[in-house]
Order: sequence, then structure tokens, then C-alpha cells
Amino acid sequence: MDKLLREREAFKAAAARNFGSHHDSSSTSSLSRTEKKVHKKKNKDQDEAMLKHMKSLPSFDYQTGTMSTTKPDASTAGYFGLIAKIVDFMKKRHLEGQGWSLSLKECLEEMKAGGIARKTEIWLNEKLPLNPKLQFDSEGKFQFKPPYKLKNEATIVAQLAKMHRDGKGAMLLTELNECFPNAEEKMSRLGEYVIAIPCLVNKKKDKAYFYNDNNVGMAVEEDFKSLWRTSNVEALDEKKIDEYLNKHGLSILKDQGVKRMNHGPPKRKAQRRRANVKIQNVHMPEGLLQNYEVD
Repeated sequence: MDKLLREREAFKAAAARNFGSHHDSSSTSSLSRTEKKVHKKKNKDQDEAMLKHMKSLPSFDYQTGTMSTTKPDASTAGYFGLIAKIVDFMKKRHLEGQGWSLSLKECLEEMKAGGIARKTEIWLNEKLPLNPKLQFDSEGKFQFKPPYKLKNEATIVAQLAKMHRDGKGAMLLTELNECFPNAEEKMSRLGEYVIAIPCLVNKKKDKAYFYNDNNVGMAVEEDFKSLWRTSNVEALDEKKIDEYLNKHGLSILKDQGVKRMNHGPPKRKAQRRRANVKIQNVHMPEGLLQNYEVD
């Protein structure tokens, strides 16, 4: 009976020790979880502080190489939309013959766009000089800058001839519409001095005007022009076109372009296999090897 009581007491003591150790480990794990939460919150606060600091830094414009110290507090799209309105207004003034410069304050007054915040005005004074469609003078006033400085028909022909000599191609109707009003009508009056070709620019219909150089020009009959325009070869490749021309007894010019070398994938070098050669001990000095054969 006494033995059973002693075993019972020993069992209770062991159970009490196990319960205490489990309680200590659970409290330790709960403490570690609390420390992890505090550490995580601390890291989050540091990240937010770093992000706030980075936002406060001035932005760098890679096109102009300058630092922008002002930050608009509204959406950027609204600010650039205001710049687009200013450029359109200055373009309208230019086409109407009002060629004198305006300050930003005068421009906003004529646009009836008063009540702009001070930060917005500072941002406009910083960004407007970077716009390629505006030109500024020494007094800080600006006006519209057309693609070409054209005053009359003589200057138009001279500009076309200069571009023809320099190999710069044609002037587009969209560019001329920014230089003077009724551009298409004025270009049609130039007659034989220009060649007008309809074209697509950025998926929009446009018209290109080339200089008509009489020294290099060649008169082509209308029958040939109509045949050229009605011939559709978009669905044919070069090989089929060559076969068609050869079939009708027409020769073609070959080897006029740059040859393209069709290189295949690089070949792997074959691994050299070692020949089965009987190895001799010829590298060993004489007298070093001994014979242990038993007679």
C-alpha cells in the first residue's frame, strides 16, 4: 500500500514538472510573437518614412538634365492639359496674325483662365520653356513657334527647294496648317513648283508636298501611271513576281541589294576520343623497375 502511495506522489510530481515546462514554453512563444509584431510594425514605419522622404526629393528630368524642385499637388494630367490649352491658344493667335509675345499672366488673362494657384503658376513658368512649340524672348514672354518660318509663296518654294537639296524630303500639310491659315488652298496655287502626294502619318490622312525639280523630272504618260496604280502585288512574294516577269519575257535586276547570310545554329565540336593505346613505362628511368617473377 505504501509503495502505491509513493508511486502516486512521484507521478503527480512529474506531471507538475511537465505542466510547468509547457507553460514556460508557451509564454516564451507568445512573447516571441509579440516581439515579431513590434519588429514588423517598426519596419513598416521605417519604410513609410523612407517613401515619404523619396517623394519629397526633387525629380530629375532626363531630357533636359535639370532638377525639378516644385511638385504639383494635383493630378499631372490636369497640369499638362493646361499647357496644351495654352499652346492651342498661342497657335490660334499666330494664325490670326497676332505675332507679338505674351507673358504667362497676360496669356491667362486673354484665355480667361484666372484664379490659378501660385504653385500652378510656378510649375507653368518652369515647364513652358521646355515646350518645343513655344519660343521665349529675353523678357520671359513667349509666342507660338511654327515648324517653318514662311511668309509668302516665295518663301514656301525656297524652303521646299532647300529641303530637296538637303535630302530632307517633303513638308506635311499638318505642319503647314500650323504655319499659316488655309494651307491646302495656298499650296494648290503653287502649281508646277510642288508635287502633292497623299499619305498616312500616324494612321491619319495627310498630304506630303515635294519640290518639283524640272532638271531631274521625267514626264510619264497617264496610261503608264494608271497601269502602275492598278497593279496589285501585295499578295505576291518576290519569287512569284520573278517567275511572272520571266514568263512574259522580262528580265530583272539581281544582286542589287545587300546579301543576307543565313547562318544556322553553331555546330558543336565533336569530342575527340582517346585511342586505345597500350601505355608503356618509358618515362621511368632505367634501373628503377625491378622484376619479381619467380623462375
